[in-house]
Amino acid sequence: MNEKKRELKPSTRWSDHGPNTWGPYWDAMFSPAMVTPWINWKRGSTGVNVARLYWYEREYLRLAYESVYGSVPENWPSQHPGVVLGDRAACLRCHYFGTWSGPLSALDLARRHETSGGEFRGRRASTPRSRE
Repeated sequence: MNEKKRELKPSTRWSDHGPNTWGPYWDAMFSPAMVTPWINWKRGSTGVNVARLYWYEREYLRLAYESVYGSVPENWPSQHPGVVLGDRAACLRCHYFGTWSGPLSALDLARRHETSGGEFRGRRASTPRSRE
């Protein structure tokens, strides 16, 4: 067990490619952590590919939105159009990319982000439990 603890090292940040790329999506998916070399490699290979796929899907939807409403975001009917990318909420204007939540919850998160004008960037509120 102690040998495995010694193998843990700070994870590599694979997303340092600028704000207008898949980088912010990778950052949202993988927070800094102490990981094994294997996990670090998987975050840099499979993790990067997944972040790129989400980004490409977002860009495709953004271009479709622009083909209808124009390429000037200030003229869009919604300043922060929320979308669902797989099982995550995202925005076509800013880099909002929600945590994994499942498709129905992602729809709720995307809509909350959109209706708040981009202010909402958190999780869906949970139902408070009574303390008896």
